[in-house]
Amino acid sequence: MNKIFRLSFIAFVATATLVVIGCKKSFLETSNPNELTEDKFWKTEADVKSAVASVYSPMRLPLSGYWGAFRGYQDINTLGDDVLTIPGGEPSTTQIAFFINDAKNGDTQDIFAKLYSCIYRANLVIENAAKANLDAALTKSYVAEAKFLRGLSYFILASNFGDAPLKITVAQSSEDAFVASSPVADLYQQAVKDFSESATDLPVTRPAGDRGRITQGAALAFLGKTYLYIKDYSNAETTLAKLFTAPFNYDLVDNFEDNFTDKNEFNQESVLEWVYGAFNSQYSPWNEESGGNAMYNYRPQLTGSPASGGWFKYIPSQFLAKQFKKELRPGGSDTKFDKRMYATLMWKYSDFGEADTSWYDNKTFDDLWAAASTSIDRFESLYKTFPEGKFLNKKFTSAWRNAGGADNYWAATPSEANVEVMRFAEVLLLHAEAALLNSHPDQALQSINRIRVRAGLLSKTAASFPSTDDMMAEIQHQKLLELYFEQNRWNDLKRWYPAPADLKAYMSSNLKQGADKIEARHYIFPIPAAELQTNNKLTQNPLWK
Repeated sequence: MNKIFRLSFIAFVATATLVVIGCKKSFLETSNPNELTEDKFWKTEADVKSAVASVYSPMRLPLSGYWGAFRGYQDINTLGDDVLTIPGGEPSTTQIAFFINDAKNGDTQDIFAKLYSCIYRANLVIENAAKANLDAALTKSYVAEAKFLRGLSYFILASNFGDAPLKITVAQSSEDAFVASSPVADLYQQAVKDFSESATDLPVTRPAGDRGRITQGAALAFLGKTYLYIKDYSNAETTLAKLFTAPFNYDLVDNFEDNFTDKNEFNQESVLEWVYGAFNSQYSPWNEESGGNAMYNYRPQLTGSPASGGWFKYIPSQFLAKQFKKELRPGGSDTKFDKRMYATLMWKYSDFGEADTSWYDNKTFDDLWAAASTSIDRFESLYKTFPEGKFLNKKFTSAWRNAGGADNYWAATPSEANVEVMRFAEVLLLHAEAALLNSHPDQALQSINRIRVRAGLLSKTAASFPSTDDMMAEIQHQKLLELYFEQNRWNDLKRWYPAPADLKAYMSSNLKQGADKIEARHYIFPIPAAELQTNNKLTQNPLWK
């Protein structure tokens, strides 16, 4: 699949520099990167399109974006009980993983700053797009795109930082630029407003050259997710159910693993995915938003075993392994375990009665484990025993390619796989939870069973769940297995265990690193110290004072 990325800079008078990143093929082609000024901008559709493209950038940068390998993917996932973080890695990540982070943590500071960069750029588009005098419907579509990305930024801020500044206009002076925090409820309501308004004007589908840009389905999916987070279960159920019928055509793909490779991108299950690919040298991902920044997918580098060229920063927890093994497939099935387990983890199959396989140009599991053993030895003794068996991550590695050194971005063929931001599988599980909590267990069961059947498990009946709690436990179990390593587990746990003492006890029982340190303040990140020093109207969240 041909993936072309065009980047340029637009220098606005007395404003920040905007980077422009295109999605598939021709989303953006601009010239002369440093000569456009504000009085010459907002004149053509190309100007507006370039500005809209720049709004995507802060969240999808391959390393430091919220879905990038070194920020949200690494830090948000490491908070969950389904993964263990190898000691001795980046201090900022280790602090978060062990619940010893503070307001000076560099990773959370970077996430916070990039989200506000996205918001600022979105506000520029929303306020200025009409100056280009385009067709009214086209202008609305561009503005809707910016509103969605602003809403997504506020959703991430609300769920990760709690109270934070609410900025919905472009500051006209330095005084305007600094505002106090708004209550977290206001941030969620802004996300609801932005998602709702954008859904009205966004297209249902995009042409091939623009795939990867926001669509109406993505807006509705995140609107429904936001409603669920604020406990508006009726609106959450209704909104998410819209994605089940025309004009939408979403469905689960037959092969679960197709969602995490470059074999079947933009498939029926994809509601929103960030585009990555062979743009610039794979050796230059560190330049942030410069014109030479590479746009490969660097997740395999962080996740893979040293035997495949990976840095091996994580290992699946024994809790996750136990949950995958909890329910075997029916007799006569072609695999013993849940189909998703074979796309998510690697292990020595013969230890559990199945024929062994190999990865990375015929390396056995013993080869992979031996290469990782030095890193595993860094664990405290508690984590060096493996009562459920030895497992390594496969999901988000390049093990599916069966090529030597496939996880190494210095290799000849680094990963070009896109990153799924919202899958239809998540929509189904969000809908199941909302429907159940809205007293519609039958509708919840239908969504649960679609997930189960794709995984090779038998459908459940209403009789399988004597109580609401039993069905909720099944939803939670399926979310754990289906969405592993997709930056959802920690926010789910916070919703399901609102009392810190209960969350602490639950995660301790699952042998989560640092669980003994969990307090109420760990439900959010602190406002970064650098922001407090810059903005004299901003105060630290009371939990972190």
